[in-house]
Amino acid sequence: MTVLGKRNVAEEMAPGVFRIEVPTPFHVGSVNLYVLIKAEEVTLVDVGPLTEEAWQTLNEGLASIGIGLEQISQIVLTHHHVDHVGQLERVRRASGARTLAHPQAAPYVQMDEDFMVYHDQFFKELYQKSGVPEEKLIIIAKFQKLMKTFSAPSQIDGLLKHEQVLPLFPEWQVLYTPGHSQSHLSLYRAKDRVLIGGDHIIKHISSNAFIEPPRDRSRNRPLTLVQYRTALQMCADMEIDQVFSGHGERVTHHRELILSRLQKNWERTDTLRRLLASGEKTAYELTALLFPTLYEKELPLTISETIGHIDLLMILHQVEVEERDDVLYYHL
Repeated sequence: MTVLGKRNVAEEMAPGVFRIEVPTPFHVGSVNLYVLIKAEEVTLVDVGPLTEEAWQTLNEGLASIGIGLEQISQIVLTHHHVDHVGQLERVRRASGARTLAHPQAAPYVQMDEDFMVYHDQFFKELYQKSGVPEEKLIIIAKFQKLMKTFSAPSQIDGLLKHEQVLPLFPEWQVLYTPGHSQSHLSLYRAKDRVLIGGDHIIKHISSNAFIEPPRDRSRNRPLTLVQYRTALQMCADMEIDQVFSGHGERVTHHRELILSRLQKNWERTDTLRRLLASGEKTAYELTALLFPTLYEKELPLTISETIGHIDLLMILHQVEVEERDDVLYYHL
């Protein structure tokens, strides 16, 4: 049900599923929120960033399908990134709704001070070992500034796990789809083969497998690109007619898209291997070669991508690593 001629209007994507496209101040562009309706129950999937424009768009989108914030029973977070969760606390206060998410979203949503100190230390060590110049470590502080500018501390009331039924909406199954983030969840409805995929599967861009600190501080960091590929392959094996993504248009023919993304992964891995043929390099040096026009503007994104491909080569025993003066050097 789409009303033509109006800007902030919810679009009916499937029976009982509406999309509200909310603007963000980020390079990724607008973010898609989804409203699930069944009888008297309403679930909002993601909430958008903490901006007045996002707040107005959300309210106008809900109003276009005859819903007020106070009718929302629960909020489901696909993952903890600020463009998806920033105005959670404002929505919670206006609606009284419970929030459901993966356990690993909690410290980000709560903006837990102890975790944030650990988070920054993790990235300082990661970037130093990757050979990132000292003057560029300012990007770590930028993350905290981003969080504080476009989100507010909130909380999660209930935890979701892989293959459980979504509370209040038993037609929907929760899927754990990590890689883009450690907290990433998708929702699947088998009867019409619909997946609400967050940032797991996006039509126009390949989702970045962001490096994140491990939940258990005694363990090594997650191999995020390996996780992402595994979660994509899981979805490729499923019967899915439509994917409603966190950004951009719906996805049809999901298997073809996934297979294309997996193939491009290997092509980039091959490129990295060719770059190493000329001699040893740090992850930062490889990032500059892989993404010459982008790496300075988007260093967290690009270095995550590079390290992910190094992880793949390490698993295949095609690359070796030596540590000198607390910096890792990779060679064939």
